[in-house]
Amino acid sequence: MPPRCMMFMSDQKVEPIMIEGMPQNNHPDLLTGSITKSVVRLSLPLAIAMLFQTGFSAIDMIFLGMVSPEAIAAVGMVFPVLYFFVSFVMGVGVGLTSFIAREIGAGDIEKAGSVAANGIVFSIIMSCALALLGVAFSRPLFTALGAGPEIIESVLTYSRIIFVGFVFLFFAAFCTSIIRGEGDTKTPMKFMLIATLINLILDPILIFGLGPIPMMGVRGAAFAMVISRSMMAVLAVRHFLSGKSLVKPTFRKFRFDISILKEILRVGIPSTITNMSASIGLMVFMRLVAGHGPLAIAAYGIGGRIESIAILPAFGMSGAVLTVVGQNYGAFQLERARQAIKSAAILIAGFMLGVGLLSLIFSQQILFIFTDDPAVIAFGKDFLLFRAPFFALVGVRMTVSSGFAGAGNPKVGLFTLLFGLFIVGLPTAMVLNDIIGLNAMWIGLSSSNLAGSLLACFLFLRGFPARQEIAAQDVTPAG
Repeated sequence: MPPRCMMFMSDQKVEPIMIEGMPQNNHPDLLTGSITKSVVRLSLPLAIAMLFQTGFSAIDMIFLGMVSPEAIAAVGMVFPVLYFFVSFVMGVGVGLTSFIAREIGAGDIEKAGSVAANGIVFSIIMSCALALLGVAFSRPLFTALGAGPEIIESVLTYSRIIFVGFVFLFFAAFCTSIIRGEGDTKTPMKFMLIATLINLILDPILIFGLGPIPMMGVRGAAFAMVISRSMMAVLAVRHFLSGKSLVKPTFRKFRFDISILKEILRVGIPSTITNMSASIGLMVFMRLVAGHGPLAIAAYGIGGRIESIAILPAFGMSGAVLTVVGQNYGAFQLERARQAIKSAAILIAGFMLGVGLLSLIFSQQILFIFTDDPAVIAFGKDFLLFRAPFFALVGVRMTVSSGFAGAGNPKVGLFTLLFGLFIVGLPTAMVLNDIIGLNAMWIGLSSSNLAGSLLACFLFLRGFPARQEIAAQDVTPAG
């Protein structure tokens, strides 16, 4: 198929593409009506789904906190590394969602099915390769990150089980990326709800033991996560087989389409590098925090979980913007795409300011959910004191970056992340570490949020999608 180009030399508008038979409850029309309502309607299920996803790690932390601070530290040590691997599939998933959304906006549902099939097969190959790397290099990796003799075996036990379960985790993630590209955010939310409930049931049974099931500690937490994520994969397969999905992955006479993979990776690789860069930055911060002892590591792990929950609305909003912008961009409705980013950034900034304030007011009570260790709580309160006021800026950067990615330009997210984290944040933490100690880490993280969000806003105001309009997109409007 020859490459198709679209040139946005002006805010050209075309008639919205109506897809016959599209069930409007799960596949809403994103090309007409209020753009703000569309963004909010899609973001709410996404935020709820992300709440359940974060619930996986939060549930582990709560139950493992009943075991020992060392158990919390072990899982906290694994989190940045796990995020590094997961960030790869998250980034490619962004490319998959963006591509499918643009094809739906252009009215080419058959092409979207081919994109989905290529993405799913690629996810299986990728997850197996990453699982092997994780298992093979886990000990030298965690040792280098500062895992001491008191937690290293627990760290290895937990991480290796998770690595083996990558195939289920990544398969489920790619399937939900496809579904979200359709504009259906309710179905992935339901999948995540079911998986989280399974994890909630299995965690205490496998961690503490019940009847013939022995107490397994961190090993039990890892098994609970893998089993619950496996259920998500089963539900995704059932969804596609039931015919409820607008996009039908086609595997009959399947073969890799290089042009499809190139377009997925064109958007996905920069998004992947963005996520991996974030995880590398978190691992460097973890190494610096480790110099302050296991209790500081535990506080960082708990603080990271609290922050992950607090910024869930930002994840939901950015995911909604990715789909809304993608479909409108594919339909040549550039002004609606611009408005989606602007409205979403304003909404999420205001909402996250409120979330940050609540996190500060109730910091003691929130931390006590995870641990009753007074030293860990003290470190955690300092974390929230320096981090909570900047939650709004995290949301703004994520939303603007996702908007650019929806239009097929993921480099903005990469540039803003690299600038904020590596040019501003980490150097700030390293310089202040010897002066003020552990709080330097939290100041460094917050300064990275400030710098990254300011750069993202500057690039958006300078011109979206770009002054020299974007060409060579493999999307064209139908008709």
